Amino acid sequence: MSDRESDIESPEETGPAPEAPTPDVAGSEQPAVSAPPRPEPAKMEARRVFVGTGVFWGLVIAVLLAAAVIILAAQNTQQVTVEFLSFEIDTSLIVVLLAALLVGVVLDEIVGWVYRARRRRTLTDREELKHLRADR
Repeated sequence: MSDRESDIESPEETGPAPEAPTPDVAGSEQPAVSAPPRPEPAKMEARRVFVGTGVFWGLVIAVLLAAAVIILAAQNTQQVTVEFLSFEIDTSLIVVLLAALLVGVVLDEIVGWVYRARRRRTLTDREELKHLRADR
């Protein structure tokens, strides 16, 4: 091997081949400086994760609940008398059960609304306090 051949390294030893020097457009006598080789960006696999909206499972649960209510209504057709203060109402048992369920859902929503409003106010006050402390 000659001295000239020993100065040239094989591409396997040095890694990727350097980019070709850019031509000097201005025509000056200075040699063009080549940019250092950039490492190749890591290849990332695009992995798609499906995040559903829950509509399908909501529909499945709604259908199951509707079937349960239909069965409940079919089995509870007896007439009952509901007394409240001085009022008396004769109705079927399923009407009483569904009315009690509706009142429970409405009360739950009212309590949840009050809780969320109070929590929102607390968080707003906390943010205002943080801004006031930062202004000092």
